[in-house]
Amino acid sequence: MKMIEVLNNRLDELKIEVMSLVDNQSLSLTEKNILMQPLVEEKKVLEHTLVYLEKIKNTNYKGLCGGAS
Repeated sequence: MKMIEVLNNRLDELKIEVMSLVDNQSLSLTEKNILMQPLVEEKKVLEHTLVYLEKIKNTNYKGLCGGAS
């Protein structure tokens, strides 16, 4: 699934962004927390979405129409 690859790439980008904020010595801890909050929220959503997409990808759906015995 292409979307799984896209989500994994974005998660990698988020890690880089967070580490950049952590390493930035010109920002106070309060500023870092404020800037990181939306990144953390986005990461949570992407991770949950990724779990569900992986589940869909790995599920073998069988049609039951036409007389499953």
